[in-house]
Amino acid sequence: MSDLFEGPEKKLEIILRRPDTTLRDNSDGRWTRVVQASGAAIISRLPGERVDAYLLSESSLFVWDDRVLMITCGDTTLIDAVPPILSLVGLANVATVFYQRRRLMFPALQPQAVDFEAEAARLNRWFKGRSYRLGPANRDHVHVFVAAPASLRPAGDMTVELLMAGLSPACAALFDACRAQSQTTRAVLERIEGLAGEFKTDAHFFTPQGYSLNATRSGTYCTVHVTPQSKVSYASFESNLIQDSYEDTMAELIDVFRPDRFSLVITRSSDLKRSSDLDRLCRPPRGYQVTETSHCEFDIGYEILFANLIRISNPAPDFIERAGP
Repeated sequence: MSDLFEGPEKKLEIILRRPDTTLRDNSDGRWTRVVQASGAAIISRLPGERVDAYLLSESSLFVWDDRVLMITCGDTTLIDAVPPILSLVGLANVATVFYQRRRLMFPALQPQAVDFEAEAARLNRWFKGRSYRLGPANRDHVHVFVAAPASLRPAGDMTVELLMAGLSPACAALFDACRAQSQTTRAVLERIEGLAGEFKTDAHFFTPQGYSLNATRSGTYCTVHVTPQSKVSYASFESNLIQDSYEDTMAELIDVFRPDRFSLVITRSSDLKRSSDLDRLCRPPRGYQVTETSHCEFDIGYEILFANLIRISNPAPDFIERAGP
C-alpha cells in the first residue's frame, strides 16, 4: 500500500437557476451522504449567514442557497457525488456546471481511470457540456468541463486559485501534527488566516500530517489545503473574494510556502472583464517568472485565465527563516 497522497484537487461547482432556501439544511444527513458518495467524510461544519462550509477528510464543501461547491483530493471520486446532489437540487434547476481537475501527481493510484475525457463523458450523462485543457500537456495544467443546461447570464462572480507544488521544506515540516503547537507553526497559521481578514474560520490538522482551513464571511469563502509529504509537497488556496489584483495575496502565500512552482487560475463572469488586464492579474511575485499563460472565454458568460510560474531565485530569507524556531 502506497503512503503517497494525491494533494491536487478535483472541483465541482453547480450553480442553480433559482435559489432554494432549504438546500443548506443537513438535519436529514443529506450533505453527509453527498460527501460519502465521493469517498470522503465530514469532519466539521462552519455555519454562516449565507454559506455553510464543511471541512472534509479530503478538502472542503460549501453550500449556498443557489450553488454547491465541492472540492476533494486523494483518491476520492468526486463525480460519484453528482447523483445525490441532483436528487437535492433537481436537474431542471441547474444553470451552470464546472468540473475542474489539476494535473495529477500519482494517476496510477486513483481507483478509477483518470482520463479526463472519460470523466467528461460521465458528466455528459447529466449535462451536455464541453471539455478544455489550460496549460501545456507535459507540464502543470488544469482540465475543465463546462456546461450550461439553462440560460443564466452571470454577474459579479469570480474565483482565484493558487495551486502550489514543491513547498519550502522548512514550511512543509511545520504541517506535521506533532508540530501543530510550535511557535513557528502558530506564526505561519496566523499568517495564512490573516489572508481571510475578518472571516470566521474552521481548521484541522491531520495525523500524521496535513492541514485544511475554511473561512467564510457573508457569502464569501477562502479555503487552504496543505499536503506536506516529502518531495511532492503541495498546497492550494482558493477564494471567491473579488479583487482588481491578486498580487498582494500571491505575495503573502508565496512568502509563506515558497513553492518551486505554482499555477494561478482565475475564473470570472464576463461582466468583470477589464481590457488588457491578463498581464496585471498574472504579474509574478518577486523571484518568480511566468512560463506560460492560457485564456479561455466561454459563451456562457465566463472566462478562465491560467498561468504557470516557476521560482528563479530566492531574493530574501523566507518567512520561516524570519520567524525563527
